[in-house]
Amino acid sequence: MASCENCDQGEPMPPAEGQELLREQREASKEGHFAMSIDPQADEFNNPPCYLPQAEDAMPIKDNLQSMGPIGPWATGKVDWSPMAGLTGTRPVVDRYSITRFSPNEWRAKNLETVKNTNKIFDRTMKNQYSCKTSLDRITSLVEKTQTETTEMVRQRARLIDKWKTTLGTAIKAMADEISTLEEERVRLKKSLVILGLPESIAKECIDKRCGRPDTELVRDTPEEELVKEVALIAEIRRLLQKTLEDFEQQQVENRTARQRLEYDWSDKKEAYEIDSVNAHLHNKSLTIMFRPGAIRQPPEQASEQYWEHFSKETLEECEKCRQKSVKLRQTLNATLLNAARDLRTQADVVEKAFVSRINCTQENLRRFEIDLRDCLQKLAETETRIENLHRAVRSFDAAMKVAQTRMDNRSFRPNVENCRDAAQQHLIDEVATIQSGVTAMLQELDEAEQVKTKLMQTRSTLEREIMLKRRTLWIDQERCMLLRSHYPSANALSGYASI
Repeated sequence: MASCENCDQGEPMPPAEGQELLREQREASKEGHFAMSIDPQADEFNNPPCYLPQAEDAMPIKDNLQSMGPIGPWATGKVDWSPMAGLTGTRPVVDRYSITRFSPNEWRAKNLETVKNTNKIFDRTMKNQYSCKTSLDRITSLVEKTQTETTEMVRQRARLIDKWKTTLGTAIKAMADEISTLEEERVRLKKSLVILGLPESIAKECIDKRCGRPDTELVRDTPEEELVKEVALIAEIRRLLQKTLEDFEQQQVENRTARQRLEYDWSDKKEAYEIDSVNAHLHNKSLTIMFRPGAIRQPPEQASEQYWEHFSKETLEECEKCRQKSVKLRQTLNATLLNAARDLRTQADVVEKAFVSRINCTQENLRRFEIDLRDCLQKLAETETRIENLHRAVRSFDAAMKVAQTRMDNRSFRPNVENCRDAAQQHLIDEVATIQSGVTAMLQELDEAEQVKTKLMQTRSTLEREIMLKRRTLWIDQERCMLLRSHYPSANALSGYASI
């Protein structure tokens, strides 16, 4: 650390020999301080600790130690071999604990080496501590600065997305209003087409009814000619309105497609805005942050910012063109419907005037057939009620038949001689026969009632057909055609404003 402090103060670095000398001095000083902390009587050079090399270790001295033998101070443990083993050297002299291997000088030298290595590790630790602190401060400052800049850029991006989202929302509202207005006009046009079916049905019905006039009444008169003209006019107007409706529906599809495109873009921007809003509020103490493997990858389909802006502008421009086209289409509908309604009402007045001059009234025979038809319907209703009662009566005999058959079936399980044909058994057989004969008689009556009902229904059909023929021949113009034409729609309804 002393070398680092000298560097920080701007002092020049000593040469290599000087650095080595300073390092040895620091190590010796550390050894001395450490020695005095253990032994207060020790100093740095004159009186080192006992476990470090002494001054006399470097001097050659005579080794006056006694030779080791199998018996003596060097062999205090248990001897498993004979005394001759120690003399011949075939086995080491072993005491109780260990084998004598190193000298005290070597032991102290080893301690000195351990102390030096420890001091080197301590010095390296202090250098690493300083380096870690400076690196941590520098990187922390850089990360905080980068995070602040990124947060600001994310906020700016979120504000830009919100601006485009607001613009798209306005365009979506305008397109939704146009779709709603166009839908109202389309519904009005469809109502007009539906209402147009009413005069067409009336005219065709009148022609059809007049074609049913028998023999001499089947004349191509003025009302029939005007009815044919009216049907042709209605068909021409229907083709025009149908073509207009197809244009409206196609335009509505384009409008909805444009709105859907706007909504998709708005939805994407809304989601992106929410994501960036969440990202802008994230910090190091947020509870939702975590490691996301692969988050730094760049998808190949990721668009550029220029294309993103171009896409948004293009979407708005295309949708605005579609909306203007829809507005122009709506402006042509009102005149078309008004002209069609005026022409239809004019032709309807001509047809009604022609019908008034051709009406002849006779109702006597018609009233007689109507009275007979009412009587036939009354009798038919009574017959249907009678048939239903007969069905109910036949079904009511099922319970009695089930009781009798159940009794007979139960009696068939009587054991041995007890299973005899006694009076009760015979009476059960008679009961079943009685019920069957009664049901057969009721079914015959039911069949007769069904035949009567069929005859009544045939009679009703005959009477209805006769009434229809009489009305076609005598009262068709007044009772059918004029009644139908009284329901002719008004000009307002033909324009599509009236409810269906």
